[in-house]
Amino acid sequence: MILKNSSILLTGASSGIGRALALQLAEAGANLVLTARREHLLTALKEEILNESKNAKVYCVPGDITDLSVQERCIETVRENFGKLDALINNAGVGATALIEATSDDLARRLMEVNYFSALSLTRLAIPLLRNSADKNPMIVFLSSVVGFRGVPHYGAYGAAKFAITGLSESLRAELLGDGIDVLLVSPGTTNTEFFDALLESSSKPNMPNHNRVSPESVAKKIVAAMKRRKKRIIPYFQAQILYYLNRAFPGLTDRVMSWYR
Repeated sequence: MILKNSSILLTGASSGIGRALALQLAEAGANLVLTARREHLLTALKEEILNESKNAKVYCVPGDITDLSVQERCIETVRENFGKLDALINNAGVGATALIEATSDDLARRLMEVNYFSALSLTRLAIPLLRNSADKNPMIVFLSSVVGFRGVPHYGAYGAAKFAITGLSESLRAELLGDGIDVLLVSPGTTNTEFFDALLESSSKPNMPNHNRVSPESVAKKIVAAMKRRKKRIIPYFQAQILYYLNRAFPGLTDRVMSWYR
């Protein structure tokens, strides 16, 4: 994908991987529509981008991405200012830790709303604009997780939402192949973000060893590189790569290893 002068819609842009992506994409010459719930952080991010990239075009749409009216405002902002969309990055998400037997229906539904249904509906709205961008090799990027390809105790409901993202991305990749729209699935591991500070619920804690958290900037750098190279999937965390291949080759053994985290 060609990033210079491209138009990109990025959700969950106010912090963590989303914020790092916004800065790196702007540095690469992209024009951005950014959305997140916290308006003051979006405003500060826009100012930082414009201070570093004088020619960048940045528009902010504050709001809850699960709200259809917010999604429609994002699409309309893209249409009014760019006329087309070169990339949609579905980064917004929220987590929770709870054993399945202690997970309420309300919690499971909220996790699905934020992590899956919002990405599904926004993507559906964005596809017509992406079709207008054949010259830029347009792309849809989905942020999943290591628990989106391997279930882990205490992350069952969150992981289910991320598994849904994995299935959505693979289906879309096949459906949109003839339109020239690429689909990139990103499965990060433990990253140094606000994720664990902003859990919807934390009624239990996994018995996990201390993993070194990677920086959101390093994850964003790998995503940007993958977008340029039109990759299909990346796992920007070494331990997660080991788990991915271990689970594919030895699923029974992986079950036993995961049981230690109970």
